[in-house]
Amino acid sequence: MLIISEKLNSHLLIHITEDILMDNSRDFFLEFESIFNYDKNGLEFMTVDFSEVRFLDSSGIGSIIKCTNKAKEAGIKVFVINLNKTLHSVFRLSGLDHILITMEIRDFNHEFPEFKDILSKYNV
Repeated sequence: MLIISEKLNSHLLIHITEDILMDNSRDFFLEFESIFNYDKNGLEFMTVDFSEVRFLDSSGIGSIIKCTNKAKEAGIKVFVINLNKTLHSVFRLSGLDHILITMEIRDFNHEFPEFKDILSKYNV
């Protein structure tokens, strides 16, 4: 399992449990698609938590783009949290930082306090 998801009201939290690389990027997208298709009704927000991800290769970047495009096409605002230094660089170099809204965890917790206890399960 590459994704753990939690839905509260109109907000879906996608917690990625490991690096997304060529070996598992297809499985990641299929897991996302299954979760998203089940939970997308009534969604306004989706947040992708990268707290357990150390690295994305080009396949991982492609999968993230496909997932977030699917959400955006459904009119859902997408946030990204808990990027480490390496992932910040990957996002900047790949242009993901221009298409996704990255948030510091303190700002996210302030904006969406209902997820604070859920995120604490992942040592965030």
